[in-house]
Amino acid sequence: MNMEQWIHLARSEFQANKGRLVLIFAFVSLLFLVTGLYWPKKYESSTTILATEQNIIAPLMEGTAVATGVRSLAGNAREIILNRRILEQVMEYAGWPLEGMSPIEIETEAEKIAQRTRVESVGMGLLRISYRDADPRRAFRTTERFAALFIEESLRQKREESRTAFEFVDNQVQLYHRKLLDAESRLKAFRGGNADARPGSQADVEARIAQLRQQLEQTRLELSEAREREKALRSQISGEAAFSEHLTKEQQYREQIAELQQQRENLLLNYKESHPDIIRLNHQIREMEELLAEEAARRKELVAALRSGDGSSRIMAAIQHNPLFQQLRRQLSETRTEIATLETRMNITEGFLSEALERSVRISDSEAELAELMRDYEVNRTLYADLLRRRENARVSMSLDEKGQGLTFKIQEPAVLPLKPSGLRLLHFMVGGLVLGVAIPAAMIAAIIQLDPRIRQYTALQQDLKLRVLAVIGTLRTPRERIRARLVNLALLLVVAMVIAGYGYVGYLKYVHAI
Repeated sequence: MNMEQWIHLARSEFQANKGRLVLIFAFVSLLFLVTGLYWPKKYESSTTILATEQNIIAPLMEGTAVATGVRSLAGNAREIILNRRILEQVMEYAGWPLEGMSPIEIETEAEKIAQRTRVESVGMGLLRISYRDADPRRAFRTTERFAALFIEESLRQKREESRTAFEFVDNQVQLYHRKLLDAESRLKAFRGGNADARPGSQADVEARIAQLRQQLEQTRLELSEAREREKALRSQISGEAAFSEHLTKEQQYREQIAELQQQRENLLLNYKESHPDIIRLNHQIREMEELLAEEAARRKELVAALRSGDGSSRIMAAIQHNPLFQQLRRQLSETRTEIATLETRMNITEGFLSEALERSVRISDSEAELAELMRDYEVNRTLYADLLRRRENARVSMSLDEKGQGLTFKIQEPAVLPLKPSGLRLLHFMVGGLVLGVAIPAAMIAAIIQLDPRIRQYTALQQDLKLRVLAVIGTLRTPRERIRARLVNLALLLVVAMVIAGYGYVGYLKYVHAI
């Protein structure tokens, strides 16, 4: 089916159903027109707030003061402005009669205001607050008041936050100051009760222990040497030393005999035995040999007397008057005195070493407790110093917020009185009504042509059924039917004209702001 045939069929169906189609057009158009007239108008007013923390103070106070960030305020903006206290102030300012409203009505109206309020971030540090209402003036005043109260409440919260942070840090400073004083008192009391609880005590004691051990080893070595010396002196005094004088005389006699014999041998080289000098030397040798024999006999007698225990005064006098014996006895006495001194020194040194070892144990215990006290003191001192610095930073931050030098707000786009409603307006309903008023009948005609199985053109017989059409007989109307058709057409035209006139009248009233 070509386009011409479609147009012909559509015209035929319109002629056949024009009454219903025109009524549908009128009904849809007027329905949209009435709906547009009574559709609730929503006027929206919005304002944009710029929150910035970039000012001349920021680089100067960097690292010292901490200002409230923009992002945190933007995220909490809706919670700030939709606070119950803020909503009541906005309602009172915008014109809601709070005196004549019950608490339930106030709560219900506050929930509606919250639903009609939109808060969104439109950029870095930019906040947009929008409010919709049927009354444009109330929408304007509400948005304006929201912006003012948001700035006021944000600044107040900033100051309150800074003050709260300062008070918290100040309380912590006082708390740790008391802890620090308590740690100092405990440390002072511990050091007062423990004389060894001072730096370097352990090193001093270890050095003292090493020194005492070295002295003790040296004393033991000297004592061992003295005892060996005493043993040697006792051995000498017990026998050999008593006869050293006799042994010395015998040795002298032997040396003299040897010397005389040498002289005689030298003379024999030149002279005979009968030479007077040789004879004289022989006599001298015999005399020295006799003296040597007498001295050896006296020594043997003295040894026999000592071994037999004969302590006769003569023998003892002979021993005691021996100078070497006296010297050995004096050395033995000195050696015994030295031994006693060394033993005493060793005992004293051992006592000192025991005391030093005990003191080392006490110092170890004291150092463990002192280390715990010092650790507690250092932790409290470090935290106290850090809190002091933080308190001063918090004080500067609080001063900045009180002076308005931290985060600042500025109305970037102030709220304006909305002149046109937002959303669907009357013009939208009028255009929609006319478009749908024409589109619905056209869609019905297309549906009838597409779905109705009746044959409306002779070409269908030729093409679909392969039948030959001999002639086409048109519709014949009587004069009365033609008059009635004209009246119907006139009535339908009148209906369409009334619809168009209604749209024109409403458009005129809208143009002159009568509605």
